[in-house]
Amino acid sequence: MTAADQLWDQLEPLGFEKEERPDGYLPSLPRDITSLTDQQLMVLYSQYVSWTAYAAMRLAEARANEKATKQNLNHSMATASLNAAMEKTVAGRKAAAAADTQVQKDERAHIDAQSLTEALEMVHKNAEARANFCSRDLSRRQGSRDITTRENRWGI
Repeated sequence: MTAADQLWDQLEPLGFEKEERPDGYLPSLPRDITSLTDQQLMVLYSQYVSWTAYAAMRLAEARANEKATKQNLNHSMATASLNAAMEKTVAGRKAAAAADTQVQKDERAHIDAQSLTEALEMVHKNAEARANFCSRDLSRRQGSRDITTRENRWGI
């Protein structure tokens, strides 16, 4: 069981469920958002909200995995340093530990985990920004309708 699985096992009794992957792919923004009908814009907005929630869940898992890989790396570094007893200096022990195959494997796993976390942070921010953009346009459309209605109501 991974650290992320343990995290979700703790959240489930609190009423939270894992977000399912939305259908298809994260949609791109149209060149002209004003060309969309209100219904099309609302569908696009809901897709971005779904992708934001899904990316946030995956980001939490990636962060937990990154911490676990860092812990594994620290453990293998310490073990390799202890096994390098023939080295008389701290620098020599560190060099011997860095050359250890398990340390190199764990270091690669940690770098990969960091890269995934950074990529998911970007995806999450992009999905959130797109949802906010659609939300602003939906609000703008509603706001401009209100002004028209008020003008008619008050004879302005």
